[in-house]
Amino acid sequence: MDATTARKGIFDRSTKGTQIEPVKVLVERGRIRFFSQVLGQTDPIHFDLDAARAAGHPDLVAPPSFFMVIEAAANEERKRLGITTAQELVRVDYRYLLHGEERYFYEAPIYAGDEVEIGIVITDFYDKKGGAMEFVTFESRIVHPERGLLVRSQRSLLHRLPEPRS
Repeated sequence: MDATTARKGIFDRSTKGTQIEPVKVLVERGRIRFFSQVLGQTDPIHFDLDAARAAGHPDLVAPPSFFMVIEAAANEERKRLGITTAQELVRVDYRYLLHGEERYFYEAPIYAGDEVEIGIVITDFYDKKGGAMEFVTFESRIVHPERGLLVRSQRSLLHRLPEPRS
């Protein structure tokens, strides 16, 4: 492949190290119940307030994958406030986007009624398959004002780049 037909990445790699402004998100009981139902959760601490309190929790406990709901709500809030999302900043092209690896580190439970803050850092860019795929890595943190760090995530998104034109 010569220089005129080499693949060019889409991501804006100059954004590496950028911290996306944290926003606050209210964790709603109804969203936890609905999400738990969709996932087929059987532990009642995720949908029955009395069961959650009987187990020693102050309210419903968000299931582990609820992180994605909070992240989506945070992106809605960023758009409402006119703050650029991480995906916008790195110039995600949804025509070529795939999900890569996701890792979650749970420090403490998230409860209905919590107002949490979620921030994101763009941590890395790299290529695979001879430049046919490009990756971006984000690290996110969900923090409660009194209980501190609740969840940390590391996620990769990737573009499967189009074949270069001859």
